[in-house]
Amino acid sequence: MAAIWAGASAPTTPRRTRRPTIAGVAGGVGTTTVATAIGGIDNGVFTGGPADILVCRASGDSLIRAGKAAQLIAADRHPRPLLIVTATDKAGPCRPVATRLRLLEPHTRALLVAPYVRRWTQLSVPLDEVAGLLDRPLTELPRVLRRYALAMRELCAALTHPVVIPTAPPPRGSSATPTRERKPPSCAL
Repeated sequence: MAAIWAGASAPTTPRRTRRPTIAGVAGGVGTTTVATAIGGIDNGVFTGGPADILVCRASGDSLIRAGKAAQLIAADRHPRPLLIVTATDKAGPCRPVATRLRLLEPHTRALLVAPYVRRWTQLSVPLDEVAGLLDRPLTELPRVLRRYALAMRELCAALTHPVVIPTAPPPRGSSATPTRERKPPSCAL
């Protein structure tokens, strides 16, 4: 996985929970997949207004759009969004993309790179498989889905923390830190 999260513990005062809102910076960036995986509200392509999560591809144009969208959200006095970057291939972000991600950190609460899942390009209805990812233990998932499920669990954990310190993912070729399996978090705000 290409993200490290650090944050404060969950607030002790009870709050109303709501489903997180997800918007993509363009069509086909993975907005519906993320919304389905975490049970959020799919707002489609970002057209302004608040969004808890922005989704973009690991490409220059998509990252520029994400930066502009995050700035617009913050300019309207809404909380900075979490940014999910969907990898375009198995290798993950290249060095120039990782550098550009670091430039986006001041405009987002946190960054997370969602791994590429080739299997979904071969299924006629991949969202059926995505829908149950958080409900099943990682050990019961096919190996090719575990990294994506873990990324969505980290996303949910980041949503519940009031303060998240963002870090950009390491460039291609870096080894990810192994993580232990945890109980699936709630993905409500």
